[in-house]
Amino acid sequence: MDNGITSRQNPNSQETVILVAVDFSDCSRLALRKAQLLFGEKPVRIIALHVIDHDFIAACLRHDIAAEGHLTKQLVMNAKNRLKTFLKEEAREGTNIEPVICEGIPYMEINRKAVHYNAEMIIMGSCGMACDPNAIFFGGTTEKVLRFISRPILCMPPEKI
Repeated sequence: MDNGITSRQNPNSQETVILVAVDFSDCSRLALRKAQLLFGEKPVRIIALHVIDHDFIAACLRHDIAAEGHLTKQLVMNAKNRLKTFLKEEAREGTNIEPVICEGIPYMEINRKAVHYNAEMIIMGSCGMACDPNAIFFGGTTEKVLRFISRPILCMPPEKI
């Protein structure tokens, strides 16, 4: 589900594509900043990808929080607004950043979009949802992306306080 904010890359294009996974955490802010710092002067397109977690939607539906269509619509609208604000705060002037929102299992969608856009690199935070109890036992999204992708990944750790 790509809710109208994506565009397909031109396969004949020579531009470098970098995918930055955005979950609105401080680590994902660092990831976007690093992408701009490393690639900002080159002809590069940065895909700022936010994945609406399918498991979160399923949990909301199990608890009758909202009807599926209404819930998904609200989550997409919220994600669009948050991503727009996030990019407004973090994007450097003149940087080619394309916001992309999709629904699915985050690590799978990050991998799919990296292939779809032929991204040369994925940049993501190393700990977005640090309080996720599943990450303690099964690894977080970043670890799962690392297991299943054949592209370079730059993981940004949290800033020291």
